[in-house]
Amino acid sequence: MNKIFSGIRPSGKLHLGNYLGAIKNWLALSEAEGIDQTIFAVVDLHGITTPYDPKKFPDQVMDTVCDYLAAGVDPDKSLLIRQSHVPQHTELAWLLNTITPVSWLDRLPTYKEKLEQTPKYHNMGLLDYPVLMAADILLYKSTLVPVGEDQLPHIDLTNEIAKRFNSTFGNTFEPVKPYLTEGARIMSLQEPTKKMSKTGDDGIALSDSPDTIREKIKKAATDSGKEIKYDEQNKPGISNLLTIYHLLSNKEISVLESQYAGKSYVELKNDLAEVVVNFLKPHQEKYNDLRDNPDKVLKILEASEQKAREIAEKNLKEIKQKMGLG
Repeated sequence: MNKIFSGIRPSGKLHLGNYLGAIKNWLALSEAEGIDQTIFAVVDLHGITTPYDPKKFPDQVMDTVCDYLAAGVDPDKSLLIRQSHVPQHTELAWLLNTITPVSWLDRLPTYKEKLEQTPKYHNMGLLDYPVLMAADILLYKSTLVPVGEDQLPHIDLTNEIAKRFNSTFGNTFEPVKPYLTEGARIMSLQEPTKKMSKTGDDGIALSDSPDTIREKIKKAATDSGKEIKYDEQNKPGISNLLTIYHLLSNKEISVLESQYAGKSYVELKNDLAEVVVNFLKPHQEKYNDLRDNPDKVLKILEASEQKAREIAEKNLKEIKQKMGLG
């Protein structure tokens, strides 16, 4: 039986790329046979390792929680938690720090990438990010973690830390397997050679209004020529729009190419906008209902977090005893 842990940073509004590329697949995985435990986390402690506004941050956390629930997370089957509300995450991170060489962290490509993005925001938390991620996973003795390909080095590091713990203090953790959840890559509407981002205005947020969606798709970058054809290399803008259309309508791309043969980019964009608006309508209705009922959301979180703390405390007690801290 597998135990799943999956976390997402509350660094911006979740967008269509997050849903189609990852969340949709996470939810399907949580319903699969052979899954014993599923924990979805809003990893707010990770979120403060890069620049953020503390006044807006609580709302960003709740936005992410409500998007999770609206997307289909069932609190009767899965736990939905705020990382900072389960203190055992940081306690285990410190314990794992004592057996993790700094050289293991310094070599990770994600650390260097973050430094390039925010060179003035150089902090210990950024370097130590992967150890906290390992603690998130190992605290619940998770064995399966849905990740994108860029996170594979962090899963490798988690397993290295787990192996060192096992060899030093006794067998405790099973190997952690990554589950690649990258669906079709949804690209930026403005720069279709880059992935859609949570922090810019280049994507379609799950909470965007119909008029905002129409305006964003209207302004989406297209390519030279008039032919509506899927060609990632030569027509990345149109290819991205066709991919979104295909995933939301279940129409094959070849069918869409035939449907829009001889038609203009404007016609494609107008039709796609309505497809997106209709697709997101049920999600937005659920999201708005949750946002209008914060007590209901907090009740779900508090129940999940209490269960998570019980699991975490049991496992942490075993870990501390093996380390001579019992």
